[in-house]
Amino acid sequence: MKVRSDRGMIMCAYMLALVTLGCGGGDDRAYSRDSTVIISYCCGNEALNPSHAMEAMNLVFLPLATRDPQGRLVGRLATSWEPSPDYREWTYHLRTDVRWHDGVPVTAHDIAFTIDVMSSSLIGHGAAGAFESVTVHDDSTVTIRSGHARAAEYQEAMLFYPKHLLEHLDPERLVEWDFWKRPVGNGPYRFVRVEPETMMEFEANPDFYLGKPRIERVILKFSLDAGITELLGGSVDAISSFPPASLPTIVRDPRFRVYYQFGERTTHAIYWKNDHPLFRDPRVRRALTLAIDRRELLGLLGLPDDLPLVDGPLTPGQYRRGELPEPLPYDPARARALLDSAGWRDQDGDGVRERDGRPFQFTALLPAFTSEHSAGQGAVGVYVQSQLRKVGVQMEHQLLDVGALKQRLESGDFEAVFRFLRFYEAPWLQRVHLGEGDPIGYQNSRVVELIERARRTWVPEEEDRIYGELMEIFRADLPVTMLYPYVGVSVTHRRLRGLSTPWRSDPVVHMEELWLEDER
Repeated sequence: MKVRSDRGMIMCAYMLALVTLGCGGGDDRAYSRDSTVIISYCCGNEALNPSHAMEAMNLVFLPLATRDPQGRLVGRLATSWEPSPDYREWTYHLRTDVRWHDGVPVTAHDIAFTIDVMSSSLIGHGAAGAFESVTVHDDSTVTIRSGHARAAEYQEAMLFYPKHLLEHLDPERLVEWDFWKRPVGNGPYRFVRVEPETMMEFEANPDFYLGKPRIERVILKFSLDAGITELLGGSVDAISSFPPASLPTIVRDPRFRVYYQFGERTTHAIYWKNDHPLFRDPRVRRALTLAIDRRELLGLLGLPDDLPLVDGPLTPGQYRRGELPEPLPYDPARARALLDSAGWRDQDGDGVRERDGRPFQFTALLPAFTSEHSAGQGAVGVYVQSQLRKVGVQMEHQLLDVGALKQRLESGDFEAVFRFLRFYEAPWLQRVHLGEGDPIGYQNSRVVELIERARRTWVPEEEDRIYGELMEIFRADLPVTMLYPYVGVSVTHRRLRGLSTPWRSDPVVHMEELWLEDER
């Protein structure tokens, strides 16, 4: 199933001068600076494909709906919908003016076909239990019954494909279909061509139901490693998934604009081993959180200083509406007092606290890579180390490759781990089941009960109540310290207009809404 990098996640685009892009095979083409956007894109080597192409799929294919900045559903293929009282069954009324790029109308049969294919395919194995039934009432009306509550997210995460071109193909070989080498979609842009290792090209769809997009041509150039150099030199107009650690090289350049997308579901966090003698007392975990100046950390990472910080889980709706409780402040004096009350004191004057002859010293595990997603976790570790040292806690850190770090986390063989925390991850993908004890040693039966209730419901008001209670429990127990949300960064030339932070920051996903302005 195609899921937007949750949307994310986070790209880039735009043309500074008349550029001739060499595409190999002697097929060089010149593109007008007034109508083309060139994006340094993070994923290459493949044509569009549900398992590889990520945000580019949204140029060509449409979902049933999307979200506005307040988290409300806005129709795409669907014009209206009626959910059942338990929100697991939805009846959709489809637009009748959407056509596949070959001119065939999009119908409810395409919706049913895609769900069936994705449920049967190997890459969509998670969808197998997500749907109980799909009923086509007529060409423009379909009812979808979810197998579990969270499956209703298909309406914005799932893109739909043409039955009339694909129904004879084997769904288990979906990723191998020749269709992806020249796909026929229903979205704002039509696929033109792919040059492996080089680029993908798209052209505006003149028959798009919202009207032909203002940007005539989009080129996704597979040049991420050299993206910053090419952006500064003018051969690309923006960078997809700009690495936050490199922002200092770009933010002062008046030619460019920086846009951020804040993670609704994912946060960088420190997992404490809650049943370890050092971290068993919640006063200690609170002290460690209070000792870290998270706002200063944002600045060191080149992230916006108004980035929302939280200490527990929120629903996407709460996050988008700004219903965030005040985060725990930076308060080293309070941190020292809490450590004192928990019996950890510096008895020998060496700057490290002890209790019962044991120094407060531990090793934290960090991922041994720097990427657009990690924002340089080694640097984060060094900063946290310096902060904790100020309150008498000695933290060493060890860098591990991702596979080894996951193994250590899942086995419980750690004292602290720096890693993503995803509250909305599917249960079968989760490596940490909060409240259940192993692997982080945090046991809370009420947390387990509330998380299970949240998985069974998609009634927005009930979900908000559940997560409101979870937030209060987490703020009291602090089994993890949430450092800062995932942040996706897009950098574009200033002539590309129409983007904003944080819910309209991705030029690939929002390309149909953008335009170019002549700087003169």
